[in-house]
Amino acid sequence: MAYSSKLLAQLVTQICIENKVLTSVISPGSRNAPLIISFTACAALKTYQIVDERCAAFFALGLAQQTQKPVVIFCTSGSALLNYYPAIAEAFYSNIPLIVVSADRPSDKIDIGDGQTIRQENVFLNHSLYNANLIEEDAKIDFN
Repeated sequence: MAYSSKLLAQLVTQICIENKVLTSVISPGSRNAPLIISFTACAALKTYQIVDERCAAFFALGLAQQTQKPVVIFCTSGSALLNYYPAIAEAFYSNIPLIVVSADRPSDKIDIGDGQTIRQENVFLNHSLYNANLIEEDAKIDFN
């Protein structure tokens, strides 16, 4: 099995499996390639790939609604993430469990006019129960 060499992608995959979040919807991009590699390599996970982020988010919303189980959706950075927002708001007000993971750009690329770059931290704050900013350099695995 060829998992991503990126520790943070491995951790996100492991956490999803351990918490029985076994369905994911991927909107592929270059920044989230490590997540795509890890999720698609794992036989325990059912993964769908939908290029259009808005469609992907509503598809995931429907899956979560029908199965009554959380679905993780993930995309690349910037405006791709914002395309998830209508489905995120719908999920929030309908109490449907969606987990959103976005691969952000490096912090030194923010606010300098670099493409696909926005201030992503807490972007869904008003329509989510929890927000986190995971940093690759801080990722650790404790096997004990």
